[in-house]
Amino acid sequence: MFVITSALTAQLSISPSFVFVDENNGVGNMFVSNSSDKSYEVTINFAFGYPGSDSEGNMVMNYTDSVAYAKYALDPFIRAFPRSFIIKGGAQRTVRIQVLPGKTRREGFFYTRMKVLAKPQTADVTDTVNVGIGTKINFNFEQITAVFYHKGMVTTGVKINELDVRQNKGVLELRPHLTCTGNAPFLGSMFAKLKDADGKVVAETQSTTTVYSDVIRRMDLKIDKVGQGTYTLELSLETKRNDMQSSDLIQSPKVIQEKTVVIQ
Repeated sequence: MFVITSALTAQLSISPSFVFVDENNGVGNMFVSNSSDKSYEVTINFAFGYPGSDSEGNMVMNYTDSVAYAKYALDPFIRAFPRSFIIKGGAQRTVRIQVLPGKTRREGFFYTRMKVLAKPQTADVTDTVNVGIGTKINFNFEQITAVFYHKGMVTTGVKINELDVRQNKGVLELRPHLTCTGNAPFLGSMFAKLKDADGKVVAETQSTTTVYSDVIRRMDLKIDKVGQGTYTLELSLETKRNDMQSSDLIQSPKVIQEKTVVIQ
């Protein structure tokens, strides 16, 4: 018996990482590239969901929030063209993401998740089949991309309700409890700085984050080179990200909260 594996890692790629549908013409574009020498069948579906969290700050996708669906879901009035297609080896395909005209009468911010499933193209029945015993394993590829659209006046913001800090083996584990304060999700970054008594930054880190509802977001700050003592921890959130254009982001004021921590 022999096994032939066909992995899709680094063979099919999708860009951009997030699709922002233009509010003027209701259209956005996604590009699917196939760097392999094989053809794949691609299917696109939409499923409303957003990143929530568990009690420890680990991200958990929420696909069952019916209240949020009624307020924010793009699914009823968005389509992908084409929805299914075959992409040959070495080819690139443009997929148009369109909000159907006349379907979005009310103003607001809307979003969904776009699931792109690719699997090796099925051989034609006329293809010659070699007789023998064997096993062929093909791996399907699925990537999920967020799609955003807004119309009219929208606002966003974030509130730090509580900042839970734990020290664990050379790491400060930060678990800020956050609330979105606008009618659009907060898409931005968190920045953590540890300062000594003179205001000097002795440790810092940052990460991208999203806040769609009440969530806990975890971020680890390495302190293995920080001496024992009392410090000021500054946590800030801003509407800027390296993976999104600033023009795509709904802007909000910077939010800062400080807390005294004792490194032991």
